[in-house]
Amino acid sequence: MPDAPRLDSRTVLVVDEAGMLDQDTARALFELADATGAGLDLVGDRHQLPAVGRGGVLDLAARYAPDRCVELDGVRRFTDPDYADLSLRMRGGEIPGWVFDELLDRGEIVVHASEVERDHALAVRASLGELVVADTREQVGRINGLAHQIRLATGEVTAEAADLVTTDAGEQIGVGDRVVTRRNDSEVDVANRETWTVTATTTTITSTAGGLTVVGEPGRRTLPAEYVAQHVELAYATTAYGAQGASVPTAHVLVGDHTGAASAYVGMTRGRDHNTAHLVAATVQEARRQWVDAFSRDRADLGPTHAALRAIEDIERYGPNASHDSLRRRRLLSPAEVERRDQERHRQTEEALDYSRPPRTSSPGIGF
Repeated sequence: MPDAPRLDSRTVLVVDEAGMLDQDTARALFELADATGAGLDLVGDRHQLPAVGRGGVLDLAARYAPDRCVELDGVRRFTDPDYADLSLRMRGGEIPGWVFDELLDRGEIVVHASEVERDHALAVRASLGELVVADTREQVGRINGLAHQIRLATGEVTAEAADLVTTDAGEQIGVGDRVVTRRNDSEVDVANRETWTVTATTTTITSTAGGLTVVGEPGRRTLPAEYVAQHVELAYATTAYGAQGASVPTAHVLVGDHTGAASAYVGMTRGRDHNTAHLVAATVQEARRQWVDAFSRDRADLGPTHAALRAIEDIERYGPNASHDSLRRRRLLSPAEVERRDQERHRQTEEALDYSRPPRTSSPGIGF
């Protein structure tokens, strides 16, 4: 057996997508780094999805160690520089109505007459291998099931019922299906959210439960029936948490009543060439309102400075001194003027909160 790797002062631990890092895990990492002398780098975007649990780790790190923060201001992913500019608008939640209009002009907004029509359209895209991002696991399950049926009908998945494996969640899986493993398992040698293509199934005469042989980037694996039943899902669609970190040619995003700013931003920035939002509405104006509403549901964990800024904006917008004229004037402002005003308000808020001075603390650290 080779010696286990050891952490020391020459080691740097890098946490990617650190915006989703919860405080308990972060504290364990910091204690490990302190004990071994290793460095620790947090890499992420605070405007993307937050941690499941107590988050705000990136904001705390930036607040307690401002001299060690490096902020990237360039966008490299997209083939179209105009879309790169739009992605920054979505990131900051700025003038969402104007962003919607720009996307509509580019053909990257699709308005459907019904949820049934939308889900079928997304299932077609998913069956072709394009990334489809939905809000809820229920929506993902519906689109996955439709995509499976489409691939059955086209012969890309085995059509013999005896060859189909059924999971505990009721999903049917056949040869040719794309699946995802949802639990780390060292014995099977698979990790959570690894994707695979099924090359063989194993079922019995008395049961549709069975194992799978799959092939993916890590190689070939044989998944036993118990693991398949509980921890394997179809992988044609995913939630925003499953999509974050992905980079693909084309992405399609379901925008609905449960979509927040962080998940919309994540979904609409996965595709290098094209990103398309799909909404259900009777009119384009109704779809535009849904888009604006989605970007007002800010689930990104940006810390106390951002929370105070949002509070000031909400008081101006909805408080006793707000007026329809002031709202109308803001909508008529150019994007550059809105950005200038927002930056000035942000500066004033930071000055009022006085976060330029380190907070009082009895020991070094970032406040965990």
